[in-house]
Amino acid sequence: MTTQNSSPAIAVYGATGHTGGYLLAELHRRGLTPILVGRNADRMRAAAAAAGLTGAEIRVADLDDHAALVAAFTGADAVISSLSAYVRNGEPVLAAAIAAGAHYTDISGEQLFLKKVFDDYAAAAETAGVTVISGVTDNNVAADLLAHLVARRVPGRADIVISHLSKSRGNGSKGSAKTVFASLDWFRGGGWHFADGELRTGPARHPQVIFPGDIAPTAVGKFPQPPVLTVPRHTEVASVEGVLAADILGTLSSFTEELIEQIPDEPSSDLRYEVIVDAHADGRVARGVVDGVDSYRDSALLAVEIATRLAAGSAEPGVLAPAEAFEPAEFLDALALFGITWRIEEF
Repeated sequence: MTTQNSSPAIAVYGATGHTGGYLLAELHRRGLTPILVGRNADRMRAAAAAAGLTGAEIRVADLDDHAALVAAFTGADAVISSLSAYVRNGEPVLAAAIAAGAHYTDISGEQLFLKKVFDDYAAAAETAGVTVISGVTDNNVAADLLAHLVARRVPGRADIVISHLSKSRGNGSKGSAKTVFASLDWFRGGGWHFADGELRTGPARHPQVIFPGDIAPTAVGKFPQPPVLTVPRHTEVASVEGVLAADILGTLSSFTEELIEQIPDEPSSDLRYEVIVDAHADGRVARGVVDGVDSYRDSALLAVEIATRLAAGSAEPGVLAPAEAFEPAEFLDALALFGITWRIEEF
């Protein structure tokens, strides 16, 4: 474990994919040599070499071997899980990290997985004295932190609407498509929103959004945003809903196994985006916007930022939302180093 004069030991499971490359590059930039854990030693060595890492420890452990995973994570201060389809693949790494006494974060984007993390692993994490922050993506962290801030700019309990806007209309990776496909019915149905003090299913409550810089509204549909689960943990709200442009939702709903196999492993090179969080109350609106550079790169940077903060012991044990673990404005300000900016507008 980390001492006052030593660097944190960060273990990465799933470092050989596209996002994994960004994880390793950022750890290397920070002067950290991670522990690489996965199924294929040769691929992990190649990933480490591509990131310019020398001396990285390689530990082999399959997802279906709990004992091997616990052994692989033993001695790590924090574990970053970088996988696709967490609803199918995510639990073994999470369970093993807690059993090994390591803090944990991941790059999941699935409501169903996040709910399982809160429901089934909070007690174990607290007992083990470790902090778990799941669902660390470009969208989820930004939306959770922004919601905390904008809800306090309007009177009373706000209706929160979260949207993610691709500014380049670039294509995601095959791994992202597989994640959607693993919970396709849930994505098609729009997942949960929060209202009247509980999670609910049903149609979108806000069918249009005027995106930043636009005059005319864009048709949107309900989308299962994970911050729907996290925002009510730290902020008194009337409702929280995630939406996405209707045309993008139509593309996601059309996924088939055959179509996914035709998608390139690597995403588009231009993946600029905005995360928009609107707080509505008593005729007033406060809008928070995060402008990001690349969805995959930024998700990796956020995961490393959170893992290093957790390794330094900056949060209470248990399963937490980002805004429960960190001061929102301070965390968002820290992202300026990576070209990620934020602002709040009121109208």
